[in-house]
Amino acid sequence: MAKSKGATTVARQVELIIRRLGSVSTLPEVAAVFLSHLGGQGTSTATLSDVIESDAALTAKVLSLAQEKGVVFTEDIPTISEAVTKLPRPLIRDAVLSVKVFQAFDSDFDPDRSRLLPRKQLALHALAVACCAKAIADEVLDAKDRPMAFSAGLLHDIGKLAVDEVMPRSFIKIVEQAKSQKAPLHMVEKEHLGLDHTIIGKRLAEKWFLPEDIIRAIWLHHSDLEVIAENMPAARIALTVQVADAMARQAGIGHSGSFDTPESVAQACELLGLSAEQVETIRGKLADAVSERSALLGLGEPGGTAAYCDLISEAAARLATDHTDLSAAHKQTAAGSAQMEFVSDFLRGVGANETALDVISRFAVQWQKHFQTGPVCAYVVESADEPFVEAVTVDARGRTGAVLVNVPPETEAIPAGLQHTFAVADAAEHSGWIFEQMDFDIDLGRARIAPLLSCGRAVGVVIFEARMPFDPAERPELFASVAAVGGTLAALATARGRHSRLAERFAELLGRLKQTRGRLTEAQSLAGIAEMAAGAAHELNNPLSLISGRAQLLYDTETDESKKGMLKQIQSRTAEITQIVTDLMSFARPRTPEPQMVTILEVVNEAIGVICTQRGLAQIETTLEDIEGLGDVYVDREQVVTAIVNVLSNSLDSYKGGNGPVTISARCAQPQDAVCLKIIDSGCGMDGATLAKACQPFFSARPAGRKRGMGLSHSVRLLELNGGSLAIASEPEKGATVTITLPNT
Repeated sequence: MAKSKGATTVARQVELIIRRLGSVSTLPEVAAVFLSHLGGQGTSTATLSDVIESDAALTAKVLSLAQEKGVVFTEDIPTISEAVTKLPRPLIRDAVLSVKVFQAFDSDFDPDRSRLLPRKQLALHALAVACCAKAIADEVLDAKDRPMAFSAGLLHDIGKLAVDEVMPRSFIKIVEQAKSQKAPLHMVEKEHLGLDHTIIGKRLAEKWFLPEDIIRAIWLHHSDLEVIAENMPAARIALTVQVADAMARQAGIGHSGSFDTPESVAQACELLGLSAEQVETIRGKLADAVSERSALLGLGEPGGTAAYCDLISEAAARLATDHTDLSAAHKQTAAGSAQMEFVSDFLRGVGANETALDVISRFAVQWQKHFQTGPVCAYVVESADEPFVEAVTVDARGRTGAVLVNVPPETEAIPAGLQHTFAVADAAEHSGWIFEQMDFDIDLGRARIAPLLSCGRAVGVVIFEARMPFDPAERPELFASVAAVGGTLAALATARGRHSRLAERFAELLGRLKQTRGRLTEAQSLAGIAEMAAGAAHELNNPLSLISGRAQLLYDTETDESKKGMLKQIQSRTAEITQIVTDLMSFARPRTPEPQMVTILEVVNEAIGVICTQRGLAQIETTLEDIEGLGDVYVDREQVVTAIVNVLSNSLDSYKGGNGPVTISARCAQPQDAVCLKIIDSGCGMDGATLAKACQPFFSARPAGRKRGMGLSHSVRLLELNGGSLAIASEPEKGATVTITLPNT
């Protein structure tokens, strides 16, 4: 339970940081190209549209701006071209200038080149997915859905850009681990952050009010294909983006940050109704399409950073002039009561996808502005069971912040006297525990606390430094109405967020259901194998013994060498049949493990000895790396030795000489309450299709009659019985790496 709460806290901290982003960064080359077009009087709207819709950061910013300004799109389908046509050019310019530029001012040095995953490579991958998604959409989607496919593909990895933006060091470590383990990036993100870029991207897309089809594509592009097709008919664009992502990775255009082998797109193409001929046509045109877009953005041109630095000065000067004119023309109406003005300003900025934290942050800013208070702190209590609250702060200069604050044991996050009745109380008496945990300058002697009520129940509080000429506790009616509006909207946002997380959980459970079905089918198959093997053993052993015995008697009396050879062959074949039945029984009905504490080094050395005996070799070419440092595991020694022997046998078979080399290494990330080792060979390796079936019973890539295909499947079976696991990574002609995990308690 404590570990689960810790993971939840990390995930919420990450969400808290990520949601502060107003946009992700664009590349300096892209900014330079855009600003040069924007400054030119003769630049057409179509040219600006082409540049914007080819860059993820600019696309997200302009679509968000269009929603904020209430742009009405034709047939309610948001597109960049229509947004650029309908939005004033100065407004577009200001929005783009607000987008940060990635490492823009290192004009003498390009640090992006030295990164393991350069930002340009992410941009090229996004362009490849976008171009591929558009080509697929033109073939299989309805006409009304096609315009959205390109933008959905371009923005599918926006969550990666966000993580790289706010936690660059963590992102580098995640990419390094993904590379070392040849793993999908989203799996490593989940391990480090408690959530992956699909959920992070979904949260940002919702905050920026991006179209629902784009939000679904960002969220679901790593989800199970069949689950999407069967349960989410509205998510065909998401399915299209998932196929485009795999095809872009297979084409090797840019880099996504994942180092596992891309999955086959055959099944997904079948679900979309995309033929093999259409797939090949799209693949053939993809590189040219990406090259055209890349050239439009100037990604291949040198000196992009320097060009941007020159243009930004000119653009900033134009912006200052426009801003002065706008400020002079802007006159704010002072009519109406203070409460109505508060509510009007507050509601004007509230969006449909805002979280409770967004709502309460906006509320705190308006509270300080309209009531002319000092620093303000506010928070919403989403669940009484959570050991923390997410608090927003507005300092004396109007700067906002957010922090996760632990609720001390035996302390109520909302004071008892304020949970059902509105009042303004002394904050020092109730809220000292909050400010002990944060670096926030507020005079508790002048601070007051008031509840945010919704349907007669407090969902949060606002704490503020009173600077009025009167005590707010004596005139609570001035604050009650606006506090109720804030509480109601915060409660709605909390309910919406809870619903969204339940939907995400439901989608995850649907994927797990498919896996469970597969395991159930496998278990049923194993049960059938067990029954067949038991029957075969009963029915065949006696006849086989009789055949073998009679063949031996005839062999002993026979003088013809040719006939003796045939009799010997009969005995050999009956022995093989008997061994097949024995192997089936051992796989389908293994004995119950008898675990004991044993060192990994002992297990590995014993397995090497067994494989040498089996192959009649004095030794095999093996290298042990840090195995002695792994310590003990709690397993059935015989079963784990057998599992490792099968893996070693498979590794040796991948070499023509059958003798290695094989490396057994502990130089990898060690999980909690378990140990991990890798068995690495440099043999012939496996392609994707072979790798997918490698651990299935009876599968063998060798010619028929050579082996029964039980080795790796038997290893998986034995390791799972002992609480362990086995995973394989491989590429043709590059060998294979088998990762074995075993419990140490």
